[in-house]
Amino acid sequence: MASQQLWQQSEVIRKGAFPFWGTKKFNVLSDFIKRGEVTNIGERDFRIPFKKTFGGRVGKYDPQMGDMGRGTQMTGDVMIQSYFNLRLNFEMDMLAIKATQDRKIAIQDPFKDAVANGFFEFKLYRDKFYHSDGTAILATATAHSSVSGVSVYTLNSAFGAQRLRRGQYVTVYNPGNTAALSSSVLYITALNTQAKTITLSGVVPGAAATDNIEFEGVSGSAPAGLRGLYYWINSATSGTTAGVDRALEPTIISKSVDASSGPLLAELVMALYHRILNDRGEVGNGLLGIVAPAQQAYVYTNVMSIQNYDISKSSVQAVDRLPALKGKKSFMWGDVPHYVDIHQSQTRADYIIPDMWGIARLDEEKFFQTPGTSQRFFPLYGGSGAPAAGVWFSLTCDENLYTIDPGAQGTIATLAVSALYT
Repeated sequence: MASQQLWQQSEVIRKGAFPFWGTKKFNVLSDFIKRGEVTNIGERDFRIPFKKTFGGRVGKYDPQMGDMGRGTQMTGDVMIQSYFNLRLNFEMDMLAIKATQDRKIAIQDPFKDAVANGFFEFKLYRDKFYHSDGTAILATATAHSSVSGVSVYTLNSAFGAQRLRRGQYVTVYNPGNTAALSSSVLYITALNTQAKTITLSGVVPGAAATDNIEFEGVSGSAPAGLRGLYYWINSATSGTTAGVDRALEPTIISKSVDASSGPLLAELVMALYHRILNDRGEVGNGLLGIVAPAQQAYVYTNVMSIQNYDISKSSVQAVDRLPALKGKKSFMWGDVPHYVDIHQSQTRADYIIPDMWGIARLDEEKFFQTPGTSQRFFPLYGGSGAPAAGVWFSLTCDENLYTIDPGAQGTIATLAVSALYT
């Protein structure tokens, strides 16, 4: 029997690269934004000027010694932006480092892997955070249960767990986002994107069904996050955008169309495009859409259900209008290119002009170093004050997004989500 021979056998391990059971690179929004301008700033606020009026008074005049009248000059204002501090910290014990540094013993070196690929992980986190509204909220719960000494949250259908990451430390806030219930203590031990659930490493004190899940390091009431896509593409008629009062300066308000809980119809896209076109002219020609996979499915379903008459034949035939785009990250709809983004809200479609986006940066992504040195890796210390058998290092990035003209871009809100995606 085979079991009698186990003592003479050595274990065999697959030699190929480890499969990663999590989201890999899919950075649609950040890939578009990085093509825009990058402005290095200091500690003081970054000013983004815009022109309100061109100036000049138009009217009839009398060429026979008539009074020509007065003129006007150009007017403008500024939006105010600053940077946001983010970090991604690693630490490893010496056993993990020593036991895996020889390829004859271990097929992967986690320390070298973290150093070499940490920037890609950091970029993925930042792409998730780019899909934010200026707050630190990454997910909102619809249900909570406490099972076997841990908290399990079911998340809403707009985002689910798409902006979260397994292993991520989180801060849990109450439903009103006024007080932290658990800060920098619990992390995500299990994440189910299909069921839209996360399991934390412990129980959240005083947890409620509609708590907010936010990233680590934030504190106070209504903590701020990155000024992401939903901060700038904002159709609200009150409040401020980058210091500009939307009620007093309505041209900063992003154009919008309400889908009224319906699907992403081509007519909605055309209506939004035409609203931008009527207000800004040809600038709308650079528009592209950012949509969740659920909305791509709606579009394909609608397109495939179209019946077209072929005048050369006597019968009605169903025509596939998108044969070349199946399985791709982009598709045309309403005369506007759309890109599928897994971090995008399922209930809205946003329309941006990438050339109008930029990054206000205090410092680019890099290893944390003490000033005046090249030290990147730091020892940990034990309770006695002596060095501990481990090492710590961090990646940092100090920047924030901006767009020079929010009013030239827009959103389609309250889109329906198929039961297959909820």
